[in-house]
Amino acid sequence: MTKLADWLKKACDESGLHAELGFSPPLPGGAEVSTVVALIQKVGAPNGMLVFRTSDDIEAFRSLLRDAGYGYSVLEEPWAGEQFDLNSFQDMFRDWGWSGSPESKPDWM
Repeated sequence: MTKLADWLKKACDESGLHAELGFSPPLPGGAEVSTVVALIQKVGAPNGMLVFRTSDDIEAFRSLLRDAGYGYSVLEEPWAGEQFDLNSFQDMFRDWGWSGSPESKPDWM
């Protein structure tokens, strides 16, 4: 597991969200995307937000992902010595927007 995956999982756990690490979204025609760091459920798009490390990882899949109801974002690995900041992650989740049911929306969002 990478530091980015660890931090996404930690941010989701501390924020009441669910992160599925190493998720591979089902896509039409049997296309496979194996470079997903995490699926963050209930934010960004109806089926959640997929996190990738580089834009090259999604170039061939952009329209398939959108058509399948996923949002996507590219995040770099944290730098050496960078400290985990929950508020920064929560700001990012807010920017992505809530896509879950209104009654399950966390108070901080």
